[in-house]
Amino acid sequence: MQIHNLSETPSILNTFISEIRDKTVQKDSMRFRRNIERIGEILGYELSKSLLFEKHKTQTPLGSSNTVLYENDIVLCSILRAGIPLHNGLLNYFDTAENAFISAYRHH
Repeated sequence: MQIHNLSETPSILNTFISEIRDKTVQKDSMRFRRNIERIGEILGYELSKSLLFEKHKTQTPLGSSNTVLYENDIVLCSILRAGIPLHNGLLNYFDTAENAFISAYRHH
């Protein structure tokens, strides 16, 4: 298992993490959820760096172009409710991925 500490390198991610930790932002549900979605998008981009890629030829209006596209079959799995905004952020990048959800509750 690889561990990636994204907060070691300064980036816009630090802004979103700071805001979700901020007690005033936590009271703004819409902004909190949007920041979680943004974090999911950034994680999706970082995750894409570890995928397998293959060369593909794409036909464009001006001719053919060589590109590299990921070859992995991706399944995004989230815990219902708490993980939905993060899941949506990942789906913004992996829109062809399969989806799975886990339903859980606390037994008090």
